[in-house]
Amino acid sequence: MKISKKKLEKLNKEGLITSQQVENIISYYQSNTDNNKLWKRLFVIAGLLIALGIILIIGANWSLIPNFIKITVDFILFLVLVYADYYFITNNKKNLSEVFLIISFFMIAGTIGLIAQVYNLDGGWFSFARFWMILAIPFVFLSKTFLINILWLLLLFNSLPESFYTHLHDIYSYFVSTLLPFPKAYNISIFLILMYFVLKCMYLFATEMYHKFNGKFVIIKAFSIITLITMYWTVFAMVLDRNFVNIIFVFSLLAYKMYKCFKFRKEKYFRNFAILAEIYIIYLFVSAYGNLLFTGIGFIMGGILLLVSIYVFRKVLSYIKSIEAKN
Repeated sequence: MKISKKKLEKLNKEGLITSQQVENIISYYQSNTDNNKLWKRLFVIAGLLIALGIILIIGANWSLIPNFIKITVDFILFLVLVYADYYFITNNKKNLSEVFLIISFFMIAGTIGLIAQVYNLDGGWFSFARFWMILAIPFVFLSKTFLINILWLLLLFNSLPESFYTHLHDIYSYFVSTLLPFPKAYNISIFLILMYFVLKCMYLFATEMYHKFNGKFVIIKAFSIITLITMYWTVFAMVLDRNFVNIIFVFSLLAYKMYKCFKFRKEKYFRNFAILAEIYIIYLFVSAYGNLLFTGIGFIMGGILLLVSIYVFRKVLSYIKSIEAKN
């Protein structure tokens, strides 16, 4: 069970543990967590390298191998990998089990491709993704790495029928062209804003469910990561489109994020959002004035704008530090 810093501080205030014990517990968990994450990432990389190595060796001698030998060796190798997965999972060897689960996950794709090539099957990418997604379900639920879970979710989205995405496009076109009464550029902005909030709700729900199940279902966390990345993409699309609605929303979002960081005394995140706001201001300035930036007046205006923004954000940061020092 994971315990947060706030809970430790609460226990300290109630007199259950001392301040020194709080520091010792935090340093212990930080050191162990960092080491575990490092080793886990190295094992994941090792699994990927082994899987790619097998593919390259087979690929280099592909034309020389008879078809029946290809299929026989492939199935034998797959059975060996499944047994290795079972052995390492039952013996609680987590790192090695993750390596072989990753290899098995990619081995499924190789087996499908091999059978399709030998028997000249032609189903296209959607059929390939659908079969890979279905056959990989056991390995996905056994694996605790985000890599396999994220890839499986991407396969799931890719294996949906084309009619599903056609309907989504029709809904988008109706929303932008017919439902809203504003100009099309503003309607697209409103659609992106609504999409951002829907993704935000999905992200919060997935994160809450992941914590509710005590981190047992990694696929829920993987889904939250995909929604978070899509949220960032949505905001980035709004940043590139410089209409009035997008500018107001992006600045409002950055202001809200900075306010939350200021409220909870998160100096690092406040500074990051402040830098993003500065970059966006400069981007808008360059976009609006174009060649004026490279004149004397442009340099002066840009310099003053940058100095003012830096001054304001540094003042707020120093205020946060002073409050932390008092506490």
